[in-house]
Amino acid sequence: MEGYSLRGGIRVVPRIGGGFRADSGWPMARLRADPNFITLREIWAGTLMITADNLVAIRRWRSTGLEFEVSDCDELWIFRTRSVDRLIDRLAALGWTVER
Repeated sequence: MEGYSLRGGIRVVPRIGGGFRADSGWPMARLRADPNFITLREIWAGTLMITADNLVAIRRWRSTGLEFEVSDCDELWIFRTRSVDRLIDRLAALGWTVER
């Protein structure tokens, strides 16, 4: 199966505490996924590489996005999109599980 790519917004927040390190709207961020990696990239926040080995959870975030938690990062990355259900379906087709 081929990979999947989608533009959206991103919000990067610390796991503990409040506030955020980066917050941008569409189309400033990009999510790229294939069966082995998910990459989140945003110009100010940088890049987050997700693999099966470092993934803690992918969770639905409100009705507009997905929250990505990985073991080797002290921040939660939230990818926002208008088509979150479609994104969940595409990730599932690539073998990634999203907590609903």
